[in-house]
Amino acid sequence: MSKWKKLIAYSLGVSSLVTANTLYARDVEENLIDSSPYLITVGDPSNPIYANAGQNLRNGVGSIYIEFANGGFICTATAIGPRHVLTAAHCVRNGSEPVDRLRFILNAGLESPMILEASGFSVHPMYDIYSPSYGAFAHGDIAVIELEDELPPEIETYELYTSADEFDKETRHYGHGRSGKGNKGATGDADFWYARTGLNKYEQVLEPFFGDGIPDQLLHDYDSGGRKHNAMEWWFSSSSRCAPDHPGNPSQAQDGQCTTFKDGSYPDFKGFGKFEVGVAPGDSGGPGFIDNKVAGVHSFGFTHYCGSVTNGTDFSCGLNSSYGEMSGDTRVSFYTTWINDITSGISGVTSIPAVVPETFSSQQSQAVLGQSQRVQYFMSNVFSNTYRESIPKKDKE
Repeated sequence: MSKWKKLIAYSLGVSSLVTANTLYARDVEENLIDSSPYLITVGDPSNPIYANAGQNLRNGVGSIYIEFANGGFICTATAIGPRHVLTAAHCVRNGSEPVDRLRFILNAGLESPMILEASGFSVHPMYDIYSPSYGAFAHGDIAVIELEDELPPEIETYELYTSADEFDKETRHYGHGRSGKGNKGATGDADFWYARTGLNKYEQVLEPFFGDGIPDQLLHDYDSGGRKHNAMEWWFSSSSRCAPDHPGNPSQAQDGQCTTFKDGSYPDFKGFGKFEVGVAPGDSGGPGFIDNKVAGVHSFGFTHYCGSVTNGTDFSCGLNSSYGEMSGDTRVSFYTTWINDITSGISGVTSIPAVVPETFSSQQSQAVLGQSQRVQYFMSNVFSNTYRESIPKKDKE
């Protein structure tokens, strides 16, 4: 199919489902690129400027612990209503294994932690359709968790960013994932209780890599402050060439590898200095805020390895959340109607883009009810496992 030719032309391999701490790689161009969900700081990650506290406090952002029969893992999530929490679909998907238990854990700015039980969750149907072939890059990587009880009034809930003008704006990211510095990558552990925060901005969408007409993934890169590790420039300039380190790069960007020069076809934004952050495993499902509204949900990351003639911008030449890597967030404005349907209790209908991809069966295609910017689909048996899955009752510890 043409989209796969385009994908390979961009040296973009495909990885399968990514959990908060494990990447399952597919054998498709795996030597050229890797991908993962992924908050890493420019400076000391224990510095209070990176804490979910003070003027940056959002006490409605917390971790979630998802348990399956054979284990569990951590992701990040955001309260968007008294009983609803927004996260990534891949956080609640573990192949065919059902979720046994899910808890939303809040600690930031509180006198004592809160641990709230979830009664069910809804995954956007596109995620289950696309994840077998698109892997970590699957469309629809968004889910809404329903809590058993309402959040107490002291916990904040956040509005959705509904305008499709997310680009080149200051975005504040939060995550409970692995910690570290940009010149070393993710070296610390994820944390249920402590979230980090910092700045980045959305500059592009992933859609040009696939050419499938579904611009639902916002891209941001992890800048070192210099030109050398400017991944957005490397991926989106018409052409690029490499040369030895430029003396004008900051010290953290001097690693003896290729400096990428642009050809003038892409703006040269160098990041937010010491406030710049990248994301790491465990940050999946976490929010990117614009104007205090949730604009993105952390979904995946990717990098181009450096050890060839093509080179790249990655500080460490491997996917570990270091400088020069790219991250993708699910675009909330693209899924606002679906999210509102879920939180309003509307059952049996959802919204997905008007594009009907090749992976849809004729039976699914016939479910189209009308054409507009979004097309309404009734939930058929095909989608039955994607609409509000209940979590079985069990004795709570």
